Amino acid sequence: MDERIDRLLSLAEQQHATIVEQGRQNAQQHATIVEQGRQIAQQAEHIGLLTQSVVLLLGEEMGVPVPDGDAAPEPQRTDMDGKPY
Repeated sequence: MDERIDRLLSLAEQQHATIVEQGRQNAQQHATIVEQGRQIAQQAEHIGLLTQSVVLLLGEEMGVPVPDGDAAPEPQRTDMDGKPY
């Protein structure tokens, strides 16, 4: 009878150790996913800023500057000889 109890106790301890290990692995996976989400959000922000910059530059290049929010339009740019560009 004692052997059966010892065997059951041993199995319960093994299951507990397995569950604890799975919990640790899940916590690591969660931390990795959270970090990846943070990186994706940061990259999305950078892509948005780059897209906005390209639109502004293309507008200037085509002679139709895009106003930046509520800012007043920039004065016409000139080179060192005073010629507009």
